[in-house]
Amino acid sequence: MIYRASGGLSGLVIMVLSLTGCGSSGVPQDWDQQADATGKGLAERNFLDACIDANDNLTRGKAQSICECVLAEVQESVLYGEYTRLDSHLKKHGDEVTAEGIADSFPWFTEAVDTCDS
Repeated sequence: MIYRASGGLSGLVIMVLSLTGCGSSGVPQDWDQQADATGKGLAERNFLDACIDANDNLTRGKAQSICECVLAEVQESVLYGEYTRLDSHLKKHGDEVTAEGIADSFPWFTEAVDTCDS
């Protein structure tokens, strides 16, 4: 399920981010757990994959660049547990989620998106 944010970064969306992957040995408890050969953890890979897929209105290179920026900003702003709170909120509230609600409850995410838009 994808929620398009109004204003701010065109194309970047607030989305339900899956923290588990196919063949996963469990839900990661931190960004870098279950790292692959590139050193990226399962949660990082899932975030980037979901973000890039959700931004199919951009070129793949542009979407990847923006998504990597957002991920880096989020990782610098909050601990992994706070990020999982956002993920749980999006999954629980589904169609009720608005860009304004995300901005009010998770301003660090909105700030990350805004930073990467400039």
